[in-house]
Amino acid sequence: MKKINNIFRFFGLAACMGMTMTSCDLDLLPLNEVVLENFWTNKDDVDKVLTSCYVGMQEGGWVERAIIWGEVRSDNIAAREGSGTGGTTTPVYLQNIIKGNLKQNNSACQWGAYYKVINYCNTLLHYAPQVASSDPNITPSILAEITAQAKAIRALNYFYLIRTFKDVPFSFEPSIDDTQEYRLEATKGETILDALISDLEGCKNDARIRYATYEWNSAKITRNAIYALLADMYLWKASDINLDAASQMDNYKKCIECCDYIIQNKIDEYQADKDGKGLQRAVDPDIYRLYGYPLLREDYGSGGAGTTSAAAYSQIFGGGNSFESIFELTYGHLDNDIKNMDVANMYGYTNTSGTNVVYLGASTKLLESKPSQGIFNNSETSIFTTYSDYRTVTGFIYDQSATSYYEICKYVEPNREGFVIGNTGWDPGTTRTTNRRTNLTSYEPWIIYRLSDVMLMRAEAEVQVGALLDPAWTSTPASPSKARKATKGSSLTTADEYMRDAFDIVCAVYMRSNPIMKSTPNAGPTMEGSSATVKDVAGMITLVENERHRELLFEGKRYYDLVRRARREGNTTHINQAIQTKFDEAPRAFIIKMAQLDFMYMPYAEGELKSNPNLRQNPVYAEDEKTTKN
Repeated sequence: MKKINNIFRFFGLAACMGMTMTSCDLDLLPLNEVVLENFWTNKDDVDKVLTSCYVGMQEGGWVERAIIWGEVRSDNIAAREGSGTGGTTTPVYLQNIIKGNLKQNNSACQWGAYYKVINYCNTLLHYAPQVASSDPNITPSILAEITAQAKAIRALNYFYLIRTFKDVPFSFEPSIDDTQEYRLEATKGETILDALISDLEGCKNDARIRYATYEWNSAKITRNAIYALLADMYLWKASDINLDAASQMDNYKKCIECCDYIIQNKIDEYQADKDGKGLQRAVDPDIYRLYGYPLLREDYGSGGAGTTSAAAYSQIFGGGNSFESIFELTYGHLDNDIKNMDVANMYGYTNTSGTNVVYLGASTKLLESKPSQGIFNNSETSIFTTYSDYRTVTGFIYDQSATSYYEICKYVEPNREGFVIGNTGWDPGTTRTTNRRTNLTSYEPWIIYRLSDVMLMRAEAEVQVGALLDPAWTSTPASPSKARKATKGSSLTTADEYMRDAFDIVCAVYMRSNPIMKSTPNAGPTMEGSSATVKDVAGMITLVENERHRELLFEGKRYYDLVRRARREGNTTHINQAIQTKFDEAPRAFIIKMAQLDFMYMPYAEGELKSNPNLRQNPVYAEDEKTTKN
């Protein structure tokens, strides 16, 4: 008779806190008396553990790590030095990361929250088939669907780990009892990625296409979610300088195919409006007419003359589970009262005593102190050079008097209202007020994949395919393409077709947030026009990367985008140019480390090295480990 070990005991609490909120049989026995034979008996037990897989990503600092690993190390984030709003400043462990003083004793290096979820999935995948053999309620199709969800969640967690640490301990076997040895050596990240892709390819079409409950279409793993994860993985795999050109091409094209699948599903959903959500009104008619992509409309009027409400932002980040969402962690819905305190603390909330708690600020480099009233700029010096872009309002709060950081408002403000925007932009001399959520309503979602992210993944892959087909590609004198109607990327053949389709995708995403382009769409970025000078491969790479930067601010994507480019180029030149301004006080030894590719990854945590003698520290941080031991 096997007793549940310490890792598996998490189920006792987690399974009872899930979306179904059912009573938990595990409570009938003391934790040290719970035995496997008494638990895995029917479908209800399987459902509880599947719920734990989702809940594990909502609790235990999982989202905090996603923010730290994907945002804090990037050029988006600045420390809140001094008193800050409500007297809060950036905690020391985050300041150390921002300033480049990252060592193995930093708590942000701990990966336990991710391995906990991985073990939930491994355990479920181990026992669910046995339960299915005795419980007729788990039909073959239901088992396949449950398996697809668990494998996708497991793959997502491993994908975060290999992008953050590169090589990590890897196993598909569950930690069930104390007789097993789980002090594993690190497996090469490339090996893990191949295993994850193969695993998902085998089950991607077993997931649900849609759920009866509308919110579950983004709160749970669907077929779209698995395809989005696969697209991300293929993009990462292709961006490896050590791969031959044919393998790179193959993986970029697979990324495009996965994105095509999702985009077509969203087009079909928009055209059918099956759920009666008013998509025909909510989707931006100009973008759909010109480019064929059903992006939610941002510029709805609301109230006073000249004022607008950021409608798309409010639906995506305020209400959550929007039409554009593909997979997100949902709080305060589906009979689940868990609060997203990770986002609340990192980006800001007001507690019950009225005090603001904010750990992080936005870099003032995102928007110049006195932006020009230009339409579009493709420079790398400042990601926003115009203040008619909604994302300068919905991402952060511009303050021309700020010297070290701006306030972040994405996620923590459910809506943005009361500003004037349009052909003249908003007033750059005005410091706008905040509308932060309170501690009592900290239910902001954490979005992992959404439609514009998928579109821009496809655009990035298309540019790379175009570059592989014709490294010397330059723009032809023909007019910019319009009304392509979201041609499938997999149907393209020439370098010029790939480049122009990627360009159209960027235009569609950019136009949604820049209403000035709607009145004069041809005045926006053009391949031949002087405003953007996007005329070659390098210009297209910058164009797509900058648009991902603008669109996905503070969503845990930016640092991984920079690492992906460094992997593709085989050096850290670009990523260092992006982040080095944060390290003015860094010692010379740190500057030397920045030239090494391994510097991009996190060190293994001190505690992991002590408990697992089979782990070998990332070479860049090995000297820190030696110093700590001495």
